[in-house]
Amino acid sequence: MDFLETAIYRIILKTYMYMQETGRTESFERFPYLHVLTQRLTGEMLERWQHDTGMQAERYYGLISRMNGTSLRDNGDGLEADILCNVLDLCIAAMYVPEFAAYLNYYTGNMVTIQLAAEMEGIAYENYSDMMRRLCKIRKVCWIDQKKGSLPHAAIEGDDVLLSFLTGDDRPDKVFSGEAEWFGCNDALSPMFIRQDMAQKGAKFLRDTESSARVLLLSGKGGRRFMAKHIAHQLGKDLLLVDLAKCRNPFGEDAERFWGKLVHAVFLYDALVCIYGIASTFMSQFQITGAALEETAVRPFLDAGCSVILCAEPGISLLADSKNQVRSIDIGEITREEREAVFRGFAKRYQISLDCAYYSVRYRLSASEIADAMETWRSAGGAELDELMQICDTVLYKSREKVFGQILYPSVGFADLKLPKHMKGILEQICSSVTDGYKIFEEWNLKRQYPYGRAVTVLLSGPPGTGKTMSAHVLAKELGIALYQVDLSQVLDKYIGETEKHLEQIFEFAGKVKPVLFFDEADSLFGKRGEVTDGKDRYANMEVSYILQRIEQFDGVVVLATNFYNNIDKAFLRRMKYVLKYQSPDAGIRRSIWADCMPPELPREELDLDYLAHQFDFTGGMIKNVVYVACVMAIHQGTNLRMEHILMAIRAEYEKMERTITKDMWGEYGYLLE
Repeated sequence: MDFLETAIYRIILKTYMYMQETGRTESFERFPYLHVLTQRLTGEMLERWQHDTGMQAERYYGLISRMNGTSLRDNGDGLEADILCNVLDLCIAAMYVPEFAAYLNYYTGNMVTIQLAAEMEGIAYENYSDMMRRLCKIRKVCWIDQKKGSLPHAAIEGDDVLLSFLTGDDRPDKVFSGEAEWFGCNDALSPMFIRQDMAQKGAKFLRDTESSARVLLLSGKGGRRFMAKHIAHQLGKDLLLVDLAKCRNPFGEDAERFWGKLVHAVFLYDALVCIYGIASTFMSQFQITGAALEETAVRPFLDAGCSVILCAEPGISLLADSKNQVRSIDIGEITREEREAVFRGFAKRYQISLDCAYYSVRYRLSASEIADAMETWRSAGGAELDELMQICDTVLYKSREKVFGQILYPSVGFADLKLPKHMKGILEQICSSVTDGYKIFEEWNLKRQYPYGRAVTVLLSGPPGTGKTMSAHVLAKELGIALYQVDLSQVLDKYIGETEKHLEQIFEFAGKVKPVLFFDEADSLFGKRGEVTDGKDRYANMEVSYILQRIEQFDGVVVLATNFYNNIDKAFLRRMKYVLKYQSPDAGIRRSIWADCMPPELPREELDLDYLAHQFDFTGGMIKNVVYVACVMAIHQGTNLRMEHILMAIRAEYEKMERTITKDMWGEYGYLLE
């Protein structure tokens, strides 16, 4: 029989004797099971129980000592400790033995109360201040329901956290139902390659506390929980992380019980608590002020002597009570140099060759996100750096809430692009401006001359099918990054201000993820501003002005494609670093496109590609359409691809474009269409 089981039998017997003394004789007659349990208790068991030094006994007596402020086994306040022991034993017995809870309710009208615990020690009418002092101690580990009567008769209940602690669990992970996370001080934690001074400052502030708990406010964006974990690690304490966004209703009717359970965990395990997700959207959702959040979520921990770490976005007003000992540390977004230091730290740790400067520009991750990406890559085998890039992309895209288009990973490169040599050269130059841009601004120190307008902006104009979209895909492929193809039908909104809101989300996401940001048919969004004749014109002009301003602030890659160059606002043209004007391909390029559309696996007869290239002035997009339709015809007839299939597909393409078809236009192969 272990320590807690003996304690349960003992308190049941002690309660029965108290009932006998107060006139409720033979109280076990209605509850025979309790009588059976008490019969198991022997004097020898009680003797062993009083001198038990096992784990359960150590936790039990240690808990009473922490609650009481004196050591129970070192001649502390005997009466005070006995009353606290009675409360703890009664709560444990009521949880383990439901019949005992019913027994207490039947004879006292309640379950466990401070009045009952005191009367069992011979105190019929307790001093009010003594009672309040004891209730404050008990509240650290038990729930006190003051709605069920006056304070002497308020119901006291234990919870799963208390049982988890007393039965020997090292951490109470299983009792939080996903609303909180337990981080042990010995859990794996990525090293801190930057801002170690901030963590040391925070740890020193919390370590120097003497008699009262303290509040450490970490404000900013990114890295706050990572900082909190390192602070707890330096203090040698476990950390309870509470995500307000995952809490079902942290400020509703059951808020006091919810926060009370978390207080019990932090106090019992002598841990720190970190409350995060404190944002303006959250405050608006629950219609609470900083003072209300402090009173409901922070004050209970401080009253229990437990320090609190808060993670809040900038501008949130908290901790209006000047009596709290509060320190604030502003954790701003990490700089490019700091990102490079983090990548360099992991590269050294894993002994890999990594272009840390490039990664710091390409991936605008927080320190903890970089750590997650590197650890994921390492656990997956850490073989190819291409896999690391994909993992970094995945980490970036996790923060994306609203989709205004598609994230694509193009497979076409320069070898697939059929353009004049000078245009390919410009596209290669654009790639170089992206990959080596940080050298220009950082190493060559041009950043002072370019405080804004660092985006690599490209305008592709020309007729449909001439390779504009494919060029955007090639840029993304050659740069090794994703293509974010914006769907303007989802962006443009008839309601005033909504289009700008959507664009802000796009640019904010792209600023962090750094894909190739591609606007196709851009003239619908980047068109000329016109004369204001009504309110709609004024707001349309405001949209264009907003986009101009946002592009100035952006420092990624923006590609615009349009069929109508003259429709683009001149202010946008001034901000385009590269402008490429596409023309219909000449015969030589057309022949190359026809050949490229005929892979070796395609079953075909002899095709006259020179004839097709010279006879029909098609764009690349039209040629691809023709080949596809011709292949459908061939497979439908169960034959190889032949010239007549190609010519019939060309005729269908002309009909689609409503172009005049004559017999002479087919030249030497006209007989195939007769």
